[in-house]
Amino acid sequence: MIYRMFFVIALLLATASCTAAPASEETAASVVGETTGASALQIVLVSADFAVGEPRISFAVFDGDKAAADIASIRVSAVELGEDMAATDAVPSWSGEATGYTDYEVPYWVFYPQLGSPGYWGMVAEITQDDGTTSRADFLVQVQPASKSPAIGAAAPASENRTLATEPDISLLSSANDPDPALYQLTVAEAITTGRPTVVGFLTPAFCQTKWCAPVLNSLMAARAETGDAVNYIHIEVYDDFQKLTVVKEMAEWGLDTEPWVFVLDADGKVVARFSGPLSPTELLASLEPLL
Repeated sequence: MIYRMFFVIALLLATASCTAAPASEETAASVVGETTGASALQIVLVSADFAVGEPRISFAVFDGDKAAADIASIRVSAVELGEDMAATDAVPSWSGEATGYTDYEVPYWVFYPQLGSPGYWGMVAEITQDDGTTSRADFLVQVQPASKSPAIGAAAPASENRTLATEPDISLLSSANDPDPALYQLTVAEAITTGRPTVVGFLTPAFCQTKWCAPVLNSLMAARAETGDAVNYIHIEVYDDFQKLTVVKEMAEWGLDTEPWVFVLDADGKVVARFSGPLSPTELLASLEPLL
């Protein structure tokens, strides 16, 4: 199928609202596309750090200022844009179904397109609602030659993050209202020697500025309730000083300048899954299932 693309307005929106976040902030949840036809549905991109290959791209669908709750399916097509980033009559190089996750505070969708080169890519979302109504929304994704953070298959940094052994006051280790001590027992360096899978979350529940980030810690705790001690769970708080809001050294070690991020490591300490932005218990547990 040939799509006539409408990315000029989308590009202006992306330029205005998707500037790089400081290291201490979460991924910006920014509307970067416009909807064609009569529908008011809009795409909100909620993940970051896309590289050549098959990056995880997550987004939400909004109807006005509320999350759309009546979406039956979404098919996404990827189009490599020209140098002017406004290609027309383009044939998609990839198309596939997005997977929806509703067990999160705000429902979101995920797809893994095959993107063969860096630069701007136009995404066309064909949205089917429960009543059979269809509409289309276009949005932009900027793809880098390589990820800044550990890629799938890479060895995780053996971080010596703070734990209850080095900082007994848990209120200094986490900005959560009621932190679970089980998430602050191990350094990453220790975890990767246990022979068990490990989940590492870079999160700041009290200081995140959108609805996307705070529930990620709840997802880690929900997954831990399912897997028990078969998996190591580590929460690395983004800030080491809640007054000065200085960022922990592990953010730089892992190449992160946004949050939330969650990495799943296998028993050998290799990255097998990586998640930027919202992460539901279902999506996290699905990544752990092959390791158990």
